[in-house]
Parts: sequence; C-alpha cells; structure tokens
Amino acid sequence: MADLKPAYLVCGDDDAKIDAWRARVRRRAEEERGPGGLEAFDARAAEPAEVVAALTALTFDPGSRYVLVDDASAWKAGQLAPLESILKDMPPETVLVVIVRGKALKQLAKAVEAAGGEVREYPAPKPWELPKWIAGRGQDLGLQVDPEAAKELVALVGTSQQRLSRELEKIALAVHPNTNVTAANVDELAARDTAPQAYDLADALVAGDLRATLALAEQLESHGERPGRLVFPVVRRLREVHRAAALLDQGVPESKVGEALRAPPWLVKKTVARAKKADRAALERAICIFADLEVDMRGGGEIQLDEDTAFSLALARAAG
Repeated sequence: MADLKPAYLVCGDDDAKIDAWRARVRRRAEEERGPGGLEAFDARAAEPAEVVAALTALTFDPGSRYVLVDDASAWKAGQLAPLESILKDMPPETVLVVIVRGKALKQLAKAVEAAGGEVREYPAPKPWELPKWIAGRGQDLGLQVDPEAAKELVALVGTSQQRLSRELEKIALAVHPNTNVTAANVDELAARDTAPQAYDLADALVAGDLRATLALAEQLESHGERPGRLVFPVVRRLREVHRAAALLDQGVPESKVGEALRAPPWLVKKTVARAKKADRAALERAICIFADLEVDMRGGGEIQLDEDTAFSLALARAAG
C-alpha cells in the first residue's frame, strides 16, 4: 500500500490473508491519524448509501482518510448505484477499502477498477493444500511442523484457516522453547472442532435429513456464519459427493476415487461413505437448487428475498 489507490476491493476465501490486509489498513490509518483513524462500516448493518454519505462528508482533518467496509457480500447489485457514482469522482485524499468474503459482484469489481483502484483476490488453499499452508504458517511462528502433524491438525480442527492459525499459536506457546511440532504434540494440545461445519450441513442435505439440516443451519448462524459464506462450501461438498457417486457408479475402485478427489484421506473416506448411500437424483437436484440460490443472492434472480429466508427455503427444498 505504498502508493495508495483511491479504492481497493479485497475478496476471496483466504481468511488469513484478508484479515492481514485489514490489519495493515487499520495500522496505517492509526499511525497516520491516531487511534480511531480508520472509519469502519459493517455492510450487514450499513447500506452503500450510508458509506457514500460518510465519504462525501466535509472534514477539516489533514492527511488521508481511510474508510473500510467489511462483509460487503451482504450488498446486492441493486444497492450499488450510489457507490458506483462516488467511485467515479472520489474525494481527494480518501482511500476506500471494501472487503468481500467469497466472490465479489462483478459490478463492484468493475466500478473499483474504473475508479483507478485495485481488486485483490485471495482464494483459499484447497483442502489438500492446507498441510502445506500450516507448515508455512508454522515457519512464520518459528516452528518446524512435521507433515503428519500438519495433517493431524486439519483432521482435528477443521479447515478454517483462522482456527488453524490460532491453534498453531497456542501450540507454539505450549512447546516453547522447543520449535519442532509433532503429531503427538497436536493430538495432545489442539482443541477439537466442536462447532458444526458447512460440510456437516451438506452431509445432512445429502442424507435428506431435513430436521438435522435446519438444526445445523441454526447452529452455524449462532456461531456467526452468514448464508453468503455457507453457499460455496456447501455446493463444493455436494459436488464432491456427487462426483464420488458418479465414479463409483462407473466401477472406479475406491482408491482411485480418492485420487480423483484430490482430498485428504480422512475426507475421501467420509465422502465415499456418503456417496455410497446418496440418492443420485437428490444430489443433482440439491446442486441445481443452490446454483439458483447463488444467482438470487447476487441479485440476478426473479424473486428477491432476504438472504436468510432464501437460504432457509433452499435448504428445505434440497433436503425435502
């Protein structure tokens, strides 16, 4: 961020990189303007028009202003007109940073680029890449993480980079002054993943268990997960099980199915078990339902519902 642009769109599923980006923006704002120097908005509670009002408000403070909008995936395409307008003529000495978890609306990306800004997209590591990511994160912490320890950490904690990073930090403190982390260290020190995951929700869908599906969705929401962030992993999981089922139907051996999925062994085993029991037609129907949901949530559908209602209806239709 040495040469500042008027606007940045930071998007993707790599939570660790996006959080680091947000932290750098906050640090720079507070270094230049003092505590509270970053003007922050939560898009789940603030509409684009409110952000525009703040951007156009007169201020007599010298230096650059920094305005950050978090969770802008909550905005729909039809709400963006005021923001598109202000991006065409940004106030001087003002930097707007918009953060989107997942894929950003093309309309928003084009507006940022047209304003002379930058779009920074950070895709999350694939499940099978997480052990390598853990090793790299361990090096940042001064640790040498054994490959089996990295795999064990994913198996115990789950695929959330934030949780994996927190557990590594905790392990680093526990083994200090030792810098080598073994599978035994992980098994002893890492907290098990007790919160439901999007994969659990997808597995309930695959099983056609409506009650479990809705209960898991409610639990995920209570843990702070928003529908916009659940659609992608749910669809990915549905496609994994569907692909495994198709391969099994073709007579492909289970060992070869695992190679085709390119996932960790523990996940392959779980996926194959689900695929053997899954209703193929129900899987295809669920994938189509969630594809329609994604279009609706991006403002491209014929029926416009709020995010929570649209997600609940899709779950009920897919599991029913």
